[in-house]
Amino acid sequence: MYLVYGEKCCGQKKPSALVSNPIFSWRLKSDRENEKQTGYEIHVKTMDGKTIWTSGKVISEKVHGIPYEGPQLESAKDYLWIVTSSSEAGECAVSKPQFFSTGILEQDLWKAKWIEPDLKRKVCEDETEAWKLFAGMMPYLENPEEKLNPCTYFRKVIEVDKKIKNVKAFATAHGIYELYINGTAYGNPLAPGYTVYKEYQEYQGYDVTDSFKEGKNVLGAVVADGWYLGKVGLMGVGNQYGENPAFFMQLVINYEDGTMEMVGTDADFVAGAGAYLYADLFVGEGYDARKENDCWTNCEYQNRNWKPVVIKDYGYHPLRGSADETAAFVRIEKAKEILRSPKGELIVNAGENISGVLGVKGNASAGTVIKLEYCEVLDKEGNYLQNILGQNKNQTDVYITGKDGAFYYRPKFTFHGFQYVRISGIEDLKLEDIQIYVLASDMERTGEFICSNAKLNQLQENIFRSQQGNMLYVPTDCPQREKAGWTGDMQAYAPTAAYLMDVEAFLGKWLENMRLEQQEDGQVPHVIPDIPSNRYIDHSKEICSSGWADACVIVPYRLFMAYGNKEILKENYAMMLKWMKYVEEKAASEIPQGLHDLTEEQKEYQKYLWNTGFHYGDWLIPSLSRTGVADPMKGAEMTKELVAPAMYAYTSGLMVEICETLGEKAEAERFRGINQKIKEAYTHEYLMADGHLKLDYQGIYVLALQMDLVPDDKKEFLLNHLIELIKENDGCLDTGFLSMPFLLDVLYENGRQEEAYKLLYQEKCPSWLYEINKGANTIWESWTNISEDDVRSSSSYNHFAFGSVGDFIYRRMLGLQCVEPGYRRVKIKPDINCGLNWAKGTFESVYGLISVAWSLVDQKKMILDVEIPPNTTAEIVLGDHVVNKGSGKYHLEKIFE
Repeated sequence: MYLVYGEKCCGQKKPSALVSNPIFSWRLKSDRENEKQTGYEIHVKTMDGKTIWTSGKVISEKVHGIPYEGPQLESAKDYLWIVTSSSEAGECAVSKPQFFSTGILEQDLWKAKWIEPDLKRKVCEDETEAWKLFAGMMPYLENPEEKLNPCTYFRKVIEVDKKIKNVKAFATAHGIYELYINGTAYGNPLAPGYTVYKEYQEYQGYDVTDSFKEGKNVLGAVVADGWYLGKVGLMGVGNQYGENPAFFMQLVINYEDGTMEMVGTDADFVAGAGAYLYADLFVGEGYDARKENDCWTNCEYQNRNWKPVVIKDYGYHPLRGSADETAAFVRIEKAKEILRSPKGELIVNAGENISGVLGVKGNASAGTVIKLEYCEVLDKEGNYLQNILGQNKNQTDVYITGKDGAFYYRPKFTFHGFQYVRISGIEDLKLEDIQIYVLASDMERTGEFICSNAKLNQLQENIFRSQQGNMLYVPTDCPQREKAGWTGDMQAYAPTAAYLMDVEAFLGKWLENMRLEQQEDGQVPHVIPDIPSNRYIDHSKEICSSGWADACVIVPYRLFMAYGNKEILKENYAMMLKWMKYVEEKAASEIPQGLHDLTEEQKEYQKYLWNTGFHYGDWLIPSLSRTGVADPMKGAEMTKELVAPAMYAYTSGLMVEICETLGEKAEAERFRGINQKIKEAYTHEYLMADGHLKLDYQGIYVLALQMDLVPDDKKEFLLNHLIELIKENDGCLDTGFLSMPFLLDVLYENGRQEEAYKLLYQEKCPSWLYEINKGANTIWESWTNISEDDVRSSSSYNHFAFGSVGDFIYRRMLGLQCVEPGYRRVKIKPDINCGLNWAKGTFESVYGLISVAWSLVDQKKMILDVEIPPNTTAEIVLGDHVVNKGSGKYHLEKIFE
């Protein structure tokens, strides 16, 4: 049997996905051994079956990232495509029809105008002095209904006098919006999402045919502040992209007589206010049901107190159809329990730390104020604790009932990071009255892992939850305090991310935003998208750091390895070169303060050491941040001089591989030379005569060994000293953001597997299993979020960075290793000495399902079951026994003497 499944177009499965240049992918499955696709043929058709393009029969094993090469697609149309895959055995498999849609592809087809309310906005009075933030002097927002602006309502009545065939709506906003057609709501959660708004604005497409009718129709929208106007980022300062909400929509109406009409937002719209008193992504949402007026979406509604809109010319060039994974409520869960705290508070326990909102129903008298206050953790005694501190970080939703009797409320224009919700205003609450809405960008889960150790299974679930909770339009550090696309977090975690989910399109768009944010001199900001308020924190000319800006090289490389698509390298190559040039020039032109009377040789070495300026260093080293994140800069200051050149060595080495892959041989040789010079300079400057490194921290030794920064004859000493440092730390790790992803591999690859597993299974603080023992169900920002005496810190309890250990678990313990980009060649090498009795996992590669399951029988026999998809080969290693296999299902056994 030979099947095509998992068909994708531009990595998209959503009906609202808008495509201008389709890219096709599919996966294969076969029960026959050594099956291969030898050719394919793609057909793209209109919905009535007319073929507009065929690839012809292409002799190729390629199944991923194949571009459309047909004529220009029409605007606002739906298309289907089918692929026929031919196997080496002569069989053909035909996929089921898959669909995609186009948006407005020609600029001259836009007829709509940007509209804004002619309403006076409240003055933004947010604090901008960063020292107050770090001194804990930035409070939550009091009386937000008095200081925030209400959501803006827009409406217009139009009339059509012909029979309708279909209607499509294309909409976006400065802010976040929900679209209404005759009272029916349309919109993905928090649309249009988060991009570099100053460069481009995404719009979404909706088929609104079922809501449209011949005669009069009401077009409406509600627009909230969102990322465009809200209190975003670490500083919590509003109006980062503008000062007024705006809405933009165009309808494409196709009539039964074959004619078409464009209708859009224009001067005939009016704007007003309603039940949404305010809505902010951090502060929360306020909704007064007494001000509800369902009639505002009816034709007969009188626009009292509504005002004509103001037309704004923001142009059409920034508009782009949304073609990546959109946000969705990916899960709707029941709450675990309703608690009464020692203080008598009514608290809902969601059962897990998530990103999303709580929905609640009940009965109350009119005008009852119901407050939902979200937090991640309770205090030591079990009382409500708002652990997230800072300006405007309220995480509180307020609902005021409109009439006596039953009510239901779920926030629409905000989201929170939480496990617990303190509810006030109602007392009679049952579990069935509560729903937990988990919000994330809707990506396919591609990787699974389970084993004989319950705590490792919990760790695996924690890793996945933190990834899911921090993948919302951009990869965020946390879903509560900052909700920001920190580059260092993502580069450290990228391999694990690509195993667990199909992140190719999601991170591909984020990298495009990174390219847009890159400075003229090559700097890449710490956070993508970048916002002006980040400059309040750092007033220097440098807005980058090693290990963080290096994401522009590391993340594309990791995506290439996971998906085998060279386009991700090509798209980002210019950004990489620009960044590396910046680093090269900084290293060559600056030397650390305090270095005087250098010899010519020393000056030459300094040209290859990027050891000046600001860097985050090995961020959050446990021994330098025992009180959570109270003094995270201490580790940065102490480690940056040795960490930055180590990362320079790392990225220059990756650039050698990238350039060779792209056929840039001269550049590959240049980076190879730079890489060698860095290593020589590092040894000369930082390797002392007694064999130690200049700075005595675990992470420094890990990076030196991983990046091959010292001569081979010095490595054994460094390795032994690393192990001594671990022993001196009571057998615990003491590594930060940049060294953590390499810690276990450095030990493992240098023959110290036992020490690597001791760290993984360690249960003392700091360790992964210490968090498990303290009740963690996501990955913490700091190892000491809950101290050994159960004191809670104000750190984030949902940070995926230290979940980078997942990659080690999948490669070493499960034994699934990528040998060739895209998992075209893999090595299956389970480690039966890893402390497990069995393990199993699956991964959906671009070629199809890879499955590994192994078990030990009485510690004498190993049983291994493997499934390999077509067009993939595997080297399977069982102890000293090695076999090479193509696609198929294999059962192997090995008896150990």
